[in-house]
Amino acid sequence: MSTRVACSGTEPGQRPLAGIQTTGRPYRNLSEPQFAIRREDNVAVAMRDGTKLLSDVHRPDNPARFPALVAMSPYPRQMQALGIPAGFVEAGQSDFFVPRGYAHVIANSRGTCGSEGAYDFWGPAEQTDLYDLIEWVAAQPWCNGEVGMIGVSYFAIEQFRAALLKPPHLRAIFPFSGTIDPYREMFWHGGMFNGRFASRYFAGIGMLSKRKDAFFRSSAVELANKILLSPRVHARLAAPHKDTLKVFDMALKFAYDTHPWDDVFADVGVLHQFRDEYWEFRDMSRRMGDIDIPMYLGADWENVCMHLDTPFTAFDDVKERIPYRFSITPRGSLQWPWESLHVEALAWYDHWLKKRDTGILEGPPIRYYVEGADEWRTADSWPLPQTQFVEWHLRVDGLLDSTPGPEGAREYLHLPKALDLPKNANPPQLPSVLSWDSAPFQQATDLVGPFKLALRASSTASDVNWIVKLQLIDAGGSASDLTQGWLRASHRALDPARSKPYRPVHPHDRAEPLVPGQPTWFEIAIVPTGQRFKPGQRLRLVLASEDEGVAMQGLSHVSCGQAAKNRIFAESRLMVPVVG
Repeated sequence: MSTRVACSGTEPGQRPLAGIQTTGRPYRNLSEPQFAIRREDNVAVAMRDGTKLLSDVHRPDNPARFPALVAMSPYPRQMQALGIPAGFVEAGQSDFFVPRGYAHVIANSRGTCGSEGAYDFWGPAEQTDLYDLIEWVAAQPWCNGEVGMIGVSYFAIEQFRAALLKPPHLRAIFPFSGTIDPYREMFWHGGMFNGRFASRYFAGIGMLSKRKDAFFRSSAVELANKILLSPRVHARLAAPHKDTLKVFDMALKFAYDTHPWDDVFADVGVLHQFRDEYWEFRDMSRRMGDIDIPMYLGADWENVCMHLDTPFTAFDDVKERIPYRFSITPRGSLQWPWESLHVEALAWYDHWLKKRDTGILEGPPIRYYVEGADEWRTADSWPLPQTQFVEWHLRVDGLLDSTPGPEGAREYLHLPKALDLPKNANPPQLPSVLSWDSAPFQQATDLVGPFKLALRASSTASDVNWIVKLQLIDAGGSASDLTQGWLRASHRALDPARSKPYRPVHPHDRAEPLVPGQPTWFEIAIVPTGQRFKPGQRLRLVLASEDEGVAMQGLSHVSCGQAAKNRIFAESRLMVPVVG
């Protein structure tokens, strides 16, 4: 088949896509590019209550009927073809899917970027809008009634939500890097408010939503985009930024409307600090078993603070109930604009929407990449059946070891920034962070799966944040961040029905203040990781109560606000998943 059709892809003559494109499976019979693209801007789609959402319809310039991929979010639909390295460009690349015989419909949520109505942040109206949009697409003369969904992050979350509504023409979803429990996974890590993200997130959506259509489609933007998409510039910008929120900070320079954006921020960060009815409505983690269409779960090892936990949380409810695939990809494989795994998505949708034999369902359903070993592996279940959960003690000598050391405790001092110590203040007599190192590994060892910290600690304060980070320390002493876990001490209550020996779950429905000075047990879930440790390398556990110097991905949480001296007792232990 000729590749002279203007498109993106992996073949010579095509606009090169950034990021990995498959999880190592060999595919066959994939749709090849053969259609020019026809675009219809600002198509008004009426919802059941009369509200009209605006969408851009990208479809093959051909009178035939095609399957469709739907993407919906509050992010500007007009941005989704731009090469801007920002987390709002996540609907997938039309110039990849459309030439290969798919319509790509990108719609704006109500109340955003020209769509009518009021934005309600995953509320009831946005939920029914998904159903209505999918059924509208299926009924169009250019669609053959076979509908899937596409896009990561917010777009992926909408895929989960749509599948739970069961629109008749939705055949399969590909919610890579989505979230099913926004309280735990996005906004309140362990009961700690993810304030730096939340404050910028809603301000950013509000600012972009205020821009007019002519701004995004201007000749100046088109010219800038040609530069951004030039192969050399595009390849340089595609790598994910280590501090993702710096991109927000560079852009947040313009005004936005108070309503609804400040109202939504108040709901998320002020009015609903516990998992009440507001969050229960938006939580899908207990309803994954209700999804009855094929689903592709996945994330990359890098996205610890947002979406990595979702495939593991969802897995128990979806395995064997429906056709599924589950993949965890290398660090950095989720870049912006989102272009990775497009070939993987094509193999998925060619199978389900075009009934092609692509090979996507061959072999074990789980594929995961082991960092350090630099290889793909497969499995049929999770946690991996060969996992040995071993416990390493947090010894008073700073060692992380399977052999308990002498009794005792280590101490650190939490001095919140609000104290605003003077410049001539003496250095604190205690550290602000503690760490424990394992002995150097003597042979290659794979740690793949969930970790859990059973922490026995006391504090002079009635509440404190526990922030945990795991790192790989190489033979020269350099540290690489692996993963994190979080828990606000007053949220330590457990949900026994949902907790597992390797994964504690907290209800976050109440606060239980600490008794100052009283030793107390805390169980802290640590987001899974997959890492080979080579001889001479060590595992380090870092513990602090403030994010500065500890946070991953530039995120930070609201401090408890109380100065405290915290004691960590030697009975504390880290559960480690050793594989093979």
